[in-house]
Amino acid sequence: MLEKKRVYIIGNLRGSTRARLLLDFVSGSNKYSFSYDDTHFFKVNSKNLLKKAFLLLPNFLNSLSSFSKFLISDIIFILPMGKISFFKLKLAKLMNKKVVTEFYISKYDTYVNDKKRVDKNSKNALALKKFDQNIIDLSSDLIFLNNSEKEYYLDVVQRSNTTTKIHLIPLATESKMIAQLNYANLKTKKLILCWWGSYIPLHGLDKIIESAKYLKQSDISFEYHLFGTADKKAIAYQKMIDELELNDVVKIDNTKTFADKSLDKFLIENCDIAFGNFGDSEKAKVVMVNKAVEAVSMKIPVLSQKTKALGEYFENEETMFFCEPSPEEMAKTIFKISNNLELIKSVSKKGFSLYQKRFSKEAYIEDIQKILES
Repeated sequence: MLEKKRVYIIGNLRGSTRARLLLDFVSGSNKYSFSYDDTHFFKVNSKNLLKKAFLLLPNFLNSLSSFSKFLISDIIFILPMGKISFFKLKLAKLMNKKVVTEFYISKYDTYVNDKKRVDKNSKNALALKKFDQNIIDLSSDLIFLNNSEKEYYLDVVQRSNTTTKIHLIPLATESKMIAQLNYANLKTKKLILCWWGSYIPLHGLDKIIESAKYLKQSDISFEYHLFGTADKKAIAYQKMIDELELNDVVKIDNTKTFADKSLDKFLIENCDIAFGNFGDSEKAKVVMVNKAVEAVSMKIPVLSQKTKALGEYFENEETMFFCEPSPEEMAKTIFKISNNLELIKSVSKKGFSLYQKRFSKEAYIEDIQKILES
């Protein structure tokens, strides 16, 4: 019997379906043994000095244990945004370890270009870029979600000419229950459109809200349901809804999540069309957002601007609906879609077939298994 390969997983499993799929695979396989350390386990959020002092020794011993696991591992798997020191990366390279990095997102691009928390001319920005560059230079294998995002991120951190082995594995999510699509199936005359995610500019949520103003001028009964993650960050959007007098058709809810299945339940029972991404940044024009894949996994048709990544997999009025990212065009497209029930059902069916082929758990495992075994 062959000895199992040791896989050491670095990063945060919380909130990442893709990370959990990896964990499910390695923990269920007879080819691997694995270790994952939750860095939050020893974290103390309170100001209690006694608690902090008590955890100093356990934390130190855990660090030694973690480093020992790192040393004896055959494969180091770095999850998206996972933290690893240059020393460990260099050591892994010298020891000829297989270092697989999911380059789902760039630290530099996230904090400097997207969230704008770090000035691009600062030392912090330079450190973030250097971290991304080290990951790219010292990994043996890099995984990107698609070719468009690969080219974008490598260009952003000045590594377009990297010689590191690159693989493309699309976004993946576990299958969910199938949406009822009440409007397309003539169970209701009100079209329900839904958006979910975090309140960041990339999504263009302000445009989605404004599009409701134009849609109200047409002869259609509809509602927008917006599911966010933070009450404080929702304030600006609620103010916009108030000012445009859209409270009768646009609702914000920050209580529902996929984690407790409450969001799944609402979408399955009510959602007819899901909004994708309508942001204006360079990144927004490139990426494929998670909600696009989550929606098609439930057979919910998606309306989005056509990003480079979406264009690699989806076709307009075949597997997804595309439109220009302006509130007026969004409203016009929604009205057009609302008058073609057969097209809604067709896009729903074909989008789901594409999900099964390219974005399902099974598709992800097939791809990741090849990388781990190569």
